[in-house]
Amino acid sequence: MASTADRPAVTIGVLALQGAFEEHQSLLESTPHLTVATRQVRTPSELEGLDGIVFPGGESTAMGLIGKQNGMWDALKDYVSSGRPVWGTCAGMILLAERCVGTSAVIAEGQALIGGVDVLVCRNYFGSQISSFEMATPAPPGLEEGGGYPGG
Repeated sequence: MASTADRPAVTIGVLALQGAFEEHQSLLESTPHLTVATRQVRTPSELEGLDGIVFPGGESTAMGLIGKQNGMWDALKDYVSSGRPVWGTCAGMILLAERCVGTSAVIAEGQALIGGVDVLVCRNYFGSQISSFEMATPAPPGLEEGGGYPGG
C-alpha cells in the first residue's frame, strides 16, 4: 500500500465532452511539483470525489449540446454552485460565464451556459472560427536568438 506521501493531494477532473481535454490533463499530470491525480469527466457520476474541475477550450456550442443529453449540464451547474474550484480556458470560460453576448445565431437562440463566474463574455469577439489563423510573433526584446529569460 502506498504511503500518504505517495498519493496525490487532490483529484482534478477535466471535462471531456469535446475540445482540448487531453492536453489539459497531460499538462496537469506533467507539471513538476504539482501533485494531482486527474480524470476525464463525461458523466454526472464522474464528478464524485473531485476536488476541482477544468473546463477546457474547444467548441462551447458542441459541449453544450453534448452535455445536455445525459444530465451532465445540470450536474455541472450543481458542482460549480457548490463552491468547489473550477477553471475554464477559452470555451471553458464561456461556459462558466454568467452572461454571454455575440452576433451568432447561437447567441440569439441562447448559448448554453453553466454560469458560476460573474463575468460577461463576448463569444467570437475576433470573428468566427473560420476566420481563425496562426501567425509567427516576435520574441520580446532581449529574448531574440534563443536568449534565456532574464534572471532565469
